[in-house]
Amino acid sequence: MTSDNTHYTDLPELSFANSGTFLKAPRVDPQGLSADVDVAVFGAPYDGAVSRRPGTRYGPAALRAESGWYDHFAGVPGGAYNADLNAHVAHESLTIRDCGDVPTVPNSVERTYTQVRGYTRTVAKQAFPVLLGGDHYLTYPAFCGFADTVEADVGLIHLDAHSDTIADSDLYGDHWHGSPMARIDESTYGSYDNHAMVGIRGYESAGFPELVESTGLHVEYARDVQNDGIDSCLERAIAHATANTDVVYLTVDIDAADPSFAPGTGTPEPGGLSSAQLLAAMDRLGECSQIGAMDLMEVSPPLDDDSGTTAMLGAKAIVQFLESRFLTTE
Repeated sequence: MTSDNTHYTDLPELSFANSGTFLKAPRVDPQGLSADVDVAVFGAPYDGAVSRRPGTRYGPAALRAESGWYDHFAGVPGGAYNADLNAHVAHESLTIRDCGDVPTVPNSVERTYTQVRGYTRTVAKQAFPVLLGGDHYLTYPAFCGFADTVEADVGLIHLDAHSDTIADSDLYGDHWHGSPMARIDESTYGSYDNHAMVGIRGYESAGFPELVESTGLHVEYARDVQNDGIDSCLERAIAHATANTDVVYLTVDIDAADPSFAPGTGTPEPGGLSSAQLLAAMDRLGECSQIGAMDLMEVSPPLDDDSGTTAMLGAKAIVQFLESRFLTTE
């Protein structure tokens, strides 16, 4: 779609971009990140690749707003006790910065691809990147931007209701939120051989079982989670994604959760993870040292309930991962 060397450019700011910061972190431009920064959060307010209901362009702002609640012990001596993790966490020991929003282009998936890839590349050179979506197509350029920095095969762990493996569509073309995993498989550093999915349910293309069997793609269906438990499914997924790679990208579509826990998303599917299962997954994934980048996608505030339940769960999932990865102590 674009040259590997193409960088993002500054563009006029969108009216719905750059609202607040995640965990009330200081705002800094990607080029201004210093070597002592642990985590850099950035948003991609874009929903130009959705197939059903738009609204994820407002996801980054909602996730930032809800994250503030989870920083209410910041600066308190000793931090806080996270009962889910059975651990004490002190946010002040984590150096986190918010790099604002990628200057996306609402009516151009091609230009948005270039912007997200370049922005991710710049952020990943200095810190652990956390992308706030946005529709799930954005995982493709973000994965490529991260892979550009490590210049090696990158494994992929993917929590979702849908596989997003449709290679081409007569209606939507090759670049939409149903195709990012197919595009990653074609990329320089991505492959289904190193790709593990968890939570898949609902309807896939007729050839999906054959795709899984022929490519080495690893799938833990929602029925596997129900039968074996989230912990066992995650262990198998982690083992697959890390078997032949040194670094892994984590992508979480909020519709991995059941719509009773996450109604604010464009393509909800009944029968998904509970909020407790999703948070347990983020806890375990935070312990996986090979994960070098993550995103959380498809939060759509216009479709959420009045309490902002979906954005609240999405923000908590990210915080749970970061606390497990960077902050837990005995």
